Amino acid sequence: MKFCIREWSEDTVVLMTDEGHVLSYFRSISEALDACSQWYSSNTGELKYSVVIQHKHDLVGRDSFAAVA
Repeated sequence: MKFCIREWSEDTVVLMTDEGHVLSYFRSISEALDACSQWYSSNTGELKYSVVIQHKHDLVGRDSFAAVA
């Protein structure tokens, strides 16, 4: 599964599928990345993708970046 993490505010981070389905809310990007790592650890048959992270300021034209979960 491909994940996307979007920072909506200083204390609201959303973990989504790459298709835009919201999976869960977190207080930090690191918590969301940990959830992705745990998912990949328990679903070892799945291909592991880099996680796209979009910060609040990315939404006004800056590029997002990818992290490894």
